[in-house]
Amino acid sequence: MAHKKQIIFIISLTIVLGLIRFSLLDDPEFTLIKKERIVETISSFSVPENMTSPMAINIEFAQNLFNEKSAIFIDARDSEDYNSGHIENAINIPFDYYEDYEDIINELDDTAPHVIYCSGEECSLSMDLADYFFNELAFENILIFEGGWPQWRDADLPSSLNISAIIDSPPTETIINLDVIISWITLISAIFIALHFLLIKGYISISISSINSLDITIIPRIILGAVFIIASYHKILDPASFSNNIHNFHITPSAVENLAALSIPWLELILGVFLIFGVFLEGSISLTIGLYIFFIFILSQAVFRGIDVHCGCFKTEADAGVADLKMGLIKRIGEDFLLLGMAFIYKMKNKITLSNKEHE
Repeated sequence: MAHKKQIIFIISLTIVLGLIRFSLLDDPEFTLIKKERIVETISSFSVPENMTSPMAINIEFAQNLFNEKSAIFIDARDSEDYNSGHIENAINIPFDYYEDYEDIINELDDTAPHVIYCSGEECSLSMDLADYFFNELAFENILIFEGGWPQWRDADLPSSLNISAIIDSPPTETIINLDVIISWITLISAIFIALHFLLIKGYISISISSINSLDITIIPRIILGAVFIIASYHKILDPASFSNNIHNFHITPSAVENLAALSIPWLELILGVFLIFGVFLEGSISLTIGLYIFFIFILSQAVFRGIDVHCGCFKTEADAGVADLKMGLIKRIGEDFLLLGMAFIYKMKNKITLSNKEHE
């Protein structure tokens, strides 16, 4: 009964903190129930005057604008994807790193038509960059070519591999450091699991006095807690971006994506703090196991379905970088399995400890 009460308390606290975070957001576009992003499509071969939002165009209109050289084409994908092929003369401004491209953006004519594209209809990068250009930079004529690079390539229209217009997109130092930290924590997890296996099999031994002087069960708790706290940081600060990341997995209804983006990071933070400080351990470790099983499931389905979780688009074996994409996801799945193993080890150790105390 205490176990269930702990789980209910943690989930309730998560909901409350998520709602408080929502009330403090200064983003009128972010709602509890996520609205579908609907972009009106232009039916004629003319750009409307006084546009009130970015509008979508089909490949015929995009080709017409390209042939007449009456629009600037912008590729919203990462430089690696841009290098593998892009619309001829298109400028590369990756959405995730647009702040690094201020010099190029400042040289653009904010009154001219701009056609923004990415990796097809499933890709959200073009919409995100279009919203930024239209709403934040006040560009007047922003068009979204929904078919993107795949449709342009399949139609055998003018393409290029020229990389002269590219500025390398360096990931932020914070993201790099967090990835490195998590990788090192995962390595420690693997070492702990290996030592635990050797102890069980009797290949190594630790004296009773050593065990009594060092509570080894605290190690997996600290490791798991640290990973959760690190993982929750950026998600709590920017729930809108995390909601877009959830959408890219194509596994949840759009309506619940914002709710998930508000709750999951706070659940991670609460579990991280509780695990490190030894609070509500039974409920915390059960929720930890459940979360890692869920993470492994959504990552695995992304691998099998060929989803690029960065942009939400589906990749085929013919697409450049698909092997690297799969290896990156498989690496994350492996890390989650190791952390899940640590959670199970602690749960078993905790059960044995509680059982011994009851017999005493």
